[in-house]
Amino acid sequence: MKRFLHIALFALCAVNVANAQNCNPDVTITKPGVYPEQPDTAYINKTYDFVFQVLAIKDTTTMFNGQLVNADIDSVNIDNVLGLPAGFSYSCEPSNCSFTHAAVGCIKLSGNPTSAQSGVYSIKIATTAFASLGFFKIPVKDTADNYSLVIMGSSAVLEKNVEMIQIYPNPALSGKFLVATKSPASSIQLTDLQGKNVDFNVVENNNAYSFDISALPKGVYLINLEIDYKRYTHKIIH
Repeated sequence: MKRFLHIALFALCAVNVANAQNCNPDVTITKPGVYPEQPDTAYINKTYDFVFQVLAIKDTTTMFNGQLVNADIDSVNIDNVLGLPAGFSYSCEPSNCSFTHAAVGCIKLSGNPTSAQSGVYSIKIATTAFASLGFFKIPVKDTADNYSLVIMGSSAVLEKNVEMIQIYPNPALSGKFLVATKSPASSIQLTDLQGKNVDFNVVENNNAYSFDISALPKGVYLINLEIDYKRYTHKIIH
């Protein structure tokens, strides 16, 4: 079966929801998929609320009696969101976490990150899709494991980082980024979410640093800059 949670992933802005229990579906979405590609960064001692928007696919192919056949998707259920840090939870709209192609639904992640939780968490979304073949309804389980929740810094540190560093665009689907800093950066490093250094070339022009990572796998990376003997870290999405 085609992986429901890996279809048509395009970056959209996260939705901030005032409702403490559920989320508000974005009814302007018309293309099946999960939006955006990655959850926002969480910051220590700052309440975290993030929303995934979900529109299920209408049909797919699946195995039946040893053969690949076309099947309609009756619904896709979110069974669990695995890997969330302690104190984090999720809720859905509709509340039973059952999504169809007829209407957009959403998944809200909530939590209160602590200093002890600083790090990178691999998030997996476990699903069951119900494929209809005539009178038969076949449950097909799947797991999307390409999501990462980054917990770092405090909101005060974030505000200082915004003043010192600007990154354009972010996300950058083309893989081409421009980093502007108020003071020269003495070093720039790029790592993946496992902390492994990534080789890349930077072109400097008057406190503006451009680089192209289009050859790297799409995903989330951390750019680390040292400016005036202070270290700054930002998440970038390619």
